[in-house]
Amino acid sequence: MSEPPRLFRVGLLLTERCDVACRHCWFSCGPDRDATMSRGLAEGVIDQAGALGARWMSFTGGEPFLEHRLLLDLVAYASARGLHTEAVTNCNWAKDRRGAVGRLKPLAEAGLTALNMSVDDFHQEHVPVERVRRCFDAAKELGLKPVFMVAARRGGAITASSLPDLMGDPDIQVMGEPRKPHPSALAVETPFTPVGRGTLAEAATVGMGAATIRCESVLADIGVTPAGDVLPCCGPLACREDAVIGNAGNETLGEILGRARRGGRFTRIIEGFDVGDGYASRCDACMRLFGGG
Repeated sequence: MSEPPRLFRVGLLLTERCDVACRHCWFSCGPDRDATMSRGLAEGVIDQAGALGARWMSFTGGEPFLEHRLLLDLVAYASARGLHTEAVTNCNWAKDRRGAVGRLKPLAEAGLTALNMSVDDFHQEHVPVERVRRCFDAAKELGLKPVFMVAARRGGAITASSLPDLMGDPDIQVMGEPRKPHPSALAVETPFTPVGRGTLAEAATVGMGAATIRCESVLADIGVTPAGDVLPCCGPLACREDAVIGNAGNETLGEILGRARRGGRFTRIIEGFDVGDGYASRCDACMRLFGGG
């Protein structure tokens, strides 16, 4: 067996509440959800993650900007401990330029490293694309590192390659395309995976062909829910209740990760496994493998 991955990033799902209910949401977040992480739990996880060698803390949800005070305090707390920080958002709050700068400036001053903006056909059913563009412009103005995450669906209009035109910035670097000399942002496209509210009919690809999948994220890029459940990754595998590896309110992060690395449940995912047809994405294949599907 190869060496288990070291902890790289922890994603704190600060809240399950969101101001929209996107059709593809893995965790089925929305206005009717209200679970929010306590400050004490979040700070404890940040302290332990740093001690375990993590480099990044990602604050996500739900929509973490609905808990702006908590988000601001935790960005400052993590930054003061030498961690890079990222906030994930749908940008729906960026209703005007002044408001966008006003929301982001305190976060930038608190040490926020990157702003991760969700933009795709699913989010833009609810969020005007102008608000994403406004948020992007404010992030650049404040010196944040902008990242776009695109969930690509079959026949979709919004792709990573469409973002330079959509955002009015030709310097956006699309992952996988030739390197730009002075990129203004990074655009990452991931295939839509039919989990949660999602349906297979909208999957970007069905049938991967012969391939070997080896995941570098499992047990290295983990998540923690508002209730403290520790997730093996921040992908759709985390939506399986039987994939939860422990609870940060009951054990230390080191104990939880140590047991998961020794237990063998994730060995095939870490070392690589062969897949054939019938999967919508790498994450879909991984999730089905774990469940024996």
